[in-house]
Amino acid sequence: MTVTAPLIGVLALTPGCNRSPSPSSTEQGNSFGQSAAIPVPPDLKIAVNTLVSAVETLDIPKVLEVYADDFASGTGRSKEALREILTNMQEHQVAVKVEKMDFEEANDSEAKLRTQIRLRYTDTFRELGKGEVLVTDTLRHSLRKDDNQWHIYKDERISTYREGRFGERSPNVQLEVPVQIPTTVDYAVTISVQREADKTYQVMVGNYPEDPEFLPPPDIVTALPDTGPLTVYLLRNPQERSEMVRVTVITEDSEGNWVGATTVSKFVPAPSGEEDPEPQRDT
Repeated sequence: MTVTAPLIGVLALTPGCNRSPSPSSTEQGNSFGQSAAIPVPPDLKIAVNTLVSAVETLDIPKVLEVYADDFASGTGRSKEALREILTNMQEHQVAVKVEKMDFEEANDSEAKLRTQIRLRYTDTFRELGKGEVLVTDTLRHSLRKDDNQWHIYKDERISTYREGRFGERSPNVQLEVPVQIPTTVDYAVTISVQREADKTYQVMVGNYPEDPEFLPPPDIVTALPDTGPLTVYLLRNPQERSEMVRVTVITEDSEGNWVGATTVSKFVPAPSGEEDPEPQRDT
């Protein structure tokens, strides 16, 4: 099971580019960051807190109450598609945590909210069996007030970092990608691995649209060099749209048996997107 689409439209409510820390206040147990120059209507705070509770418990009817009927995600997914995504998450027992919320704009009728969330779930990787996957996602949601109720009518992804670990020897992997999709026909990505002396490493690398229905096979399959990082070049999409880069590194013992694997994915925004620093990894 691969959770990709939920990162587009699961919240109505993951870090900013050269932002000064905002003062925060606590409302009903959730922390809001906001500029002192942006007063937030009380009913908007209540609506967002109610939604956060519904999202973290995957209360699907309550989540969908906050979405406008004409909602469209950054990749064009509808409110009904969001229902399917949430149902899939519920069936696969995905744990959701809203880690941070910042109001970027707010008035009596419109608002923009930037939210960092964490998804945690169990996945499987071939014969290595089950492992844990963590996803840190940063989203911007646009809200409007219709008939005295706040609704989300669109969203966009700002950043995503996904890491899955499988087996007893899952390697530590670092993935470097461009800050945005380039105008050149291809771009470099660099994979660094913390090695063990008696192990070898196979690497699979690919890129794909940010919200695919199915994950495509990797574009490149190769061995990690004996020393240093691996740099490969990926063809960008002709439309220069946002996409994901995904790397899988498999650890093999001296007999060629798989003893671990790590998958890492990062979001590369379109040129009009906003650069974000990399989310913090768990240690």
